[in-house]
Amino acid sequence: MKTWNVPSAPCWADLCTADPGAAARFYGSLLGWEVREVPGLDGYRAFLSEGEAVGGLGPRRPGRRPSVWRPYFLAESPATGEPLADRVALARGRVLGEPVEVPGVCRATLCTDGSGAVFGLWEPHGHQGFGRVNAPGSAAWLDLATTDPDGARGFYSEVFGWQARRASHGAGLPYTEWSLGGRPFGGMTRITEAFPAGTAPRWLVHLSVPDCDAAAARGARLGAGVLLPPTTVEPGRFSVLTDPQGAMFAVIALSREARAEPRPAGGDRAAAMMG
Repeated sequence: MKTWNVPSAPCWADLCTADPGAAARFYGSLLGWEVREVPGLDGYRAFLSEGEAVGGLGPRRPGRRPSVWRPYFLAESPATGEPLADRVALARGRVLGEPVEVPGVCRATLCTDGSGAVFGLWEPHGHQGFGRVNAPGSAAWLDLATTDPDGARGFYSEVFGWQARRASHGAGLPYTEWSLGGRPFGGMTRITEAFPAGTAPRWLVHLSVPDCDAAAARGARLGAGVLLPPTTVEPGRFSVLTDPQGAMFAVIALSREARAEPRPAGGDRAAAMMG
């Protein structure tokens, strides 16, 4: 089973930021990304790596949450016909406003789980999501930091059907691994005193790089904060950074085994669908 761009799996990530222009320059310098306008959605752009869509970039509205990376999960209607947004509410999550329609691309709905971590539901209208994953310059892993791991296990299992198992993290914290059909795509840790003061529940997007140490050092030179220096864990070697606008993300150099993930479903059309 392909883990990405299939129902209930990660299929997209975007950056909501106070300064999209500065963010485009930062990620362009760090990862070699280019940006392209998305038709039908004013101010929203796609990040491209080697011509393929790897994420989105949009402006943060005044008074809204801080600059943040947000993952999206594919929300094709299940056989029961029950919309996933309804399932989110029944599982004690929240739906944040009305869906955003992007003609020819998707219908996107922002939500939170029971602890407040933000994610999106992505209903494809011609565009399945990522055009490239698990390769340098693309998304490779997702982590949830939460104050309620037991509640999160129940929530994401009920809404998306994810499997959760306790796993070895390698960074000194209890760790849960998320998977679909036996294929892991992310994990979860409890927020403890080891986290920066004031850390709120959130999803962390990991971006693949050839060399974690070099990427973290380059990020610091470009104005990023290094919250966690390069650390080796089972999927590879990673470091947690904040970009100059304050959005948290991670860079990861994947192990050989983790790099063996198939190309995302529908990825050959992604760049064309994003404009």
